Amino acid sequence: MPESKMHVVIVGSRRQSCSNVPRADVPIQVGGSLAGLMHGIAVKRLGHDVTILEQHQSSTREGQAAGIVTMEHSQKFLDHHDLLKDQPYAVNCSSVQILDKNLKIKLEFQRPMLMSSWNVLYYRLRANFDGLASSYCTQTPAEPSHIGRAVYDQGKRVNNLYADEQKVQIEVEDLVSRSTSTISADQVIVADGSASQMRHLLQPQLKHSYAGYVAWRGTVMESSVSDETRSTFQNKTTLHATSGGYIVLYTIPGENGSLEPGKRLLNYVWYTNMAADSAEFQQAMTDTAGRQHHHTLPIGKMRSQVWETQRKVAHEVLPQPFAELVDRTTQPFISAISDIEVSQAVFFGGKLLFVGDALVPFRPHVACSTNQAALNALLVEQWLAGKMTLASWERQVLDYANATRLRSVTWGCWYQVGYLSFFASKVRHLATLCGQTLRNGYIYLMG
Repeated sequence: MPESKMHVVIVGSRRQSCSNVPRADVPIQVGGSLAGLMHGIAVKRLGHDVTILEQHQSSTREGQAAGIVTMEHSQKFLDHHDLLKDQPYAVNCSSVQILDKNLKIKLEFQRPMLMSSWNVLYYRLRANFDGLASSYCTQTPAEPSHIGRAVYDQGKRVNNLYADEQKVQIEVEDLVSRSTSTISADQVIVADGSASQMRHLLQPQLKHSYAGYVAWRGTVMESSVSDETRSTFQNKTTLHATSGGYIVLYTIPGENGSLEPGKRLLNYVWYTNMAADSAEFQQAMTDTAGRQHHHTLPIGKMRSQVWETQRKVAHEVLPQPFAELVDRTTQPFISAISDIEVSQAVFFGGKLLFVGDALVPFRPHVACSTNQAALNALLVEQWLAGKMTLASWERQVLDYANATRLRSVTWGCWYQVGYLSFFASKVRHLATLCGQTLRNGYIYLMG
């Protein structure tokens, strides 16, 4: 790490931003979703000052009840950094079951998983970062005296960045006053999400490639469905395969993080094939204002006629409990599944780093987006503490990203494309894992 005092900025838009600084008195500015908050917490606890630059203009986040599987790196991060350990944050799903069209169990195996939601983790991380009190976390944690200063600066958008001979210059727009300013930084960490504008700026050769299918998403309160539907899912991760797709469901915390049965949410993701040039795809990705979206059509923006058509399809192809969930969903949203290659994580001679989904997003089958963010934050913490070199940081970050991206593609090929595509993808995945093992002596089996 550099020995001179540095100013480190982590760039994010709605999204996420993080920061790393090799001295305790250096200010750090971080972007504002889960990845940014994780990095901000880790860095703050090392004694650095952290300012989060966040595009969203309010601390209140609505309509973000998407389910999140808290995997090993996420759990390790929370075990190490979460000061609200007496407040549970996830539903413990005991096993995975695969059902046929008659609701008979084709396969069931024990795999306990902790299921949470974006809302729950966002407000929990905010409580740990800057002490934000909310209906999710009414009691904020007491912090030790040696930590750095934490500021969550909302309504700020990064429009551009570039390097001069000594520093990285970041152009920031205030979305309220519409004024702009430039911040100079010794070190920048980019965490502006899966549709990263900074990735597009610095790596324009990397293009999203549509995978040929979409994910319909929604949540329904347990008490809103029939007894038969509740008993079908039984607090288990449940899958059902259809022709050209599948649906997966699991239980997540409800409003204000409630874990009380009946008040929890049944969260599902329903994958269906849809050609990019089809009228069906164009209609599904066009919002109520007539704007077409390329990646995700947000909650509250889906046109009623589109969802009504999908409800009818659900009753035609899904078993009744799944169709009931779709039928009772009032706030659906849809994502077009795409891939992008992993290139590099370090730019400007080490002055700029990409992390999380800004580095590379995964297909959602493997549910590893938050896991990647947590791993990156834990590795950044080690780098700042002098326990690893920047070269080692980049190698581990890229190894995880490459292996997990290929695993997510393999999973998608199995359900959405066919056996030949699956086997070809699986060979690439295994070859990557073998190469990493031979080079490093370790392997990321679980992403």
